Amino acid sequence: MQGYVTGGDALTAELPGQRQPLVSVGIPTFNRPEGLRRTLQLICSQTYRNLEILVSDNASPGPETGEVVRQLAAGDDRIKYFRQPSNVGPIGNFRFVLAKASGDYFMWAADDDEWDARFIEACLAAAAPSCSVMTRFNTIFRAHNTSKENSVPPLSPDAPLSENVENFFSNMQPSLFYGLHPRSSVLFTLNGDYFDFYDCYVVLRIILESGMRTIDDVLYGAGVDAPNYQVKRANATSKRLDFWPFFRHSAVAVARCSRLSVRERARLTLRLLQLVRALRRHHASQP
Repeated sequence: MQGYVTGGDALTAELPGQRQPLVSVGIPTFNRPEGLRRTLQLICSQTYRNLEILVSDNASPGPETGEVVRQLAAGDDRIKYFRQPSNVGPIGNFRFVLAKASGDYFMWAADDDEWDARFIEACLAAAAPSCSVMTRFNTIFRAHNTSKENSVPPLSPDAPLSENVENFFSNMQPSLFYGLHPRSSVLFTLNGDYFDFYDCYVVLRIILESGMRTIDDVLYGAGVDAPNYQVKRANATSKRLDFWPFFRHSAVAVARCSRLSVRERARLTLRLLQLVRALRRHHASQP
């Protein structure tokens, strides 16, 4: 592992009577220097300032990615840059930035997405030591210069857990993965299998184990640089999505949740099976 760290300790200033927890932002990146520049600029411009910003360059060819980080790090000592000596794959890179994080809260930031300057501040205001938060969001189609507003499932730690899971199954938005999380609640992602719909499985685990809240403000943009949205398969060489691992891992997570009654677990497992069948039909109809 090669890397350099700019600057000293993260900011620790507190407002009178209010603790300012450290938020770690993990940015896994590969050979998209201009997208990375945009992401870093937007994260560095957040109104919430107590951040550590961790960039992991997944062995990008050429010096451009590193140069972008060095230019911005020269003016912001919260940025830490690491370059992988060889490509560790997307999931390896996502896990690396989480493993390096030291904040009370953590979020992944992709190098093709966008954030309102208030994103972290708003999420943190709605968070709790054991509650993740995500806002509503737009999908940004840059090739066509258009955007589409998306709904998010209504989730709240104050609602019955079975209702939250039902709401997620009714509107399974993978982008909830990119919300703000208590770091301890996502450490389980450092180990285990990686499979299609893994981001949705992670969100389900968070809902079941630590709780999640969604808020109505549209403060996030999921960027699509390609002319059309493309499903990203866990196995890049496979031509088909594999639905079984998602169902199996999700069913186990539901079955192991002691906060659900036996009847609720049975009902949600059946609902999960119906969801996977619907996903299979939907993707089978896609070109």
